[in-house]
Amino acid sequence: MTMAINIVIPDAGPLISLAKGGHLDLLLLFKPEVRILIADAVAHEVTRFADRHPDAAVIARFISENAPRVQVEKTELGTTLIAAMQLWDTYQGAPPEKKAILENAVGLKPENPPRNGGEAAILGLAREMTYSHKENIILVLSEDRRFLSAAIGLTQTHVLSTRAFLEGLSRLGKISLDEVWSDIVTNRAGVNSDSVDEPAPDEETDWHSSISEFGM
Repeated sequence: MTMAINIVIPDAGPLISLAKGGHLDLLLLFKPEVRILIADAVAHEVTRFADRHPDAAVIARFISENAPRVQVEKTELGTTLIAAMQLWDTYQGAPPEKKAILENAVGLKPENPPRNGGEAAILGLAREMTYSHKENIILVLSEDRRFLSAAIGLTQTHVLSTRAFLEGLSRLGKISLDEVWSDIVTNRAGVNSDSVDEPAPDEETDWHSSISEFGM
């Protein structure tokens, strides 16, 4: 029996690409009962500069205006990663004398948090959601090539790239693929165009049936 998706966990890449292209609301094409969970580290990463970057402000509004359907989920790694990002941002914006104080306080120069921290938090969240709730079928949405490869093989988890998500919506008649993709690449150079649509290894999964018949 084909299992429908009931939880979507987007990575930073799709959130940024859709926001920059003006199409973040496409995530709301999933049926109302499908929850959109954003790992806490990812949410902080994509909204931490909302006062400087329009796309970050768009994502912050999207999260707040669509709660509780869109939720920020705490993860084991999240608290540590967020604290590291906050320390790094404070250090980067500090004058030389304050940088010296911060270096003395932590015993060394603060390090920029690892680039893949958010992805690690997502993997942990997906494992937790499927381990504790056997009825959950997860859709992980990402653009990072290495992360897409790492996520493939997770139980009860369907892996989808941004490009494949848009191609699927186009086949369902929800969008014009050429127009939406043009909006994205115009505003985000270097966006990953790989089309990855990988069902869960242990279940026959389908995300198309979790798209609402209404909207667009």
